[in-house]
Amino acid sequence: MTRVTSLVHWQCVAHGRVQGVNYRVRVAEAAYRHGVFGSVANRADGTVFIDVQGDRSATEAFLCDISGPRGASSPHKVERVAELSVSPELVGFEILHE
Repeated sequence: MTRVTSLVHWQCVAHGRVQGVNYRVRVAEAAYRHGVFGSVANRADGTVFIDVQGDRSATEAFLCDISGPRGASSPHKVERVAELSVSPELVGFEILHE
């Protein structure tokens, strides 16, 4: 039996205490654990932008992993703001710096 995977590519925004508290590192570590690809970056408005692609179940688990408080970071909401076409060129996970 062949297993069919469903790939997704989402753009998300994390709100709450997410800057200056190593949240981007936490996001990157979660991406590696869940085997998803993309990037994470601080935004000028105090939120964090997350571009993530991977198997649907792994991506959903990744979003759950980065959504609750842990350590100094305390995101109160991680919302999906866009669904994009899957990009075969997107590999790895990168912390983008301003």
